[in-house]
This record gives sequence, C-alpha cells and structure tokens, in this order.
Amino acid sequence: MQAILDAPLTGAALFHSRAGGFPLHLCTYALLDEHSNDTDDLDQIAVIRVTAHNGERFRLRDPAEIRRFLAAVGRISDEVES
Repeated sequence: MQAILDAPLTGAALFHSRAGGFPLHLCTYALLDEHSNDTDDLDQIAVIRVTAHNGERFRLRDPAEIRRFLAAVGRISDEVES
C-alpha cells in the first residue's frame, strides 16, 4: 500500500511558536542575519524563515524560539551546559 501524500502526519514532530504551529517534517528554512542575508554563523542568526510542507510561511524572530527551532532540527544541541 502506498502512502498518501495528503494524509496527516501521525507522530510527526510539531513546532509551535507565536507565529503558529507546523510539522517539522519536510519543512524548509533559511537562516538570516539582521540584514536578511543568508548566514550559516549560528551567532549571527536574527531571523529564521520557515516554509512548511503545505506552503505556509513563518518567520521566527524571538531568540528563544530560534534556539528551540535549531535544536528541533538538529542544528544545535538542546542540552544545557553547566
């Protein structure tokens, strides 16, 4: 039996922010600095532009939400250093 692409993602990780919620599965994102330029420097990220699988777009600007998103997608560790 083939999977139906429009079926709801059961067990998929969901990310919730002030901008809304979306499944992390198949989302794309761009890391942007304060001038909206692409960056890979995690210390320079001011905005994350996310496009969910259904085409809905979100912008994450809150530093705590940015850290949570980066941890959720595996870009940083979510462990607290002591």
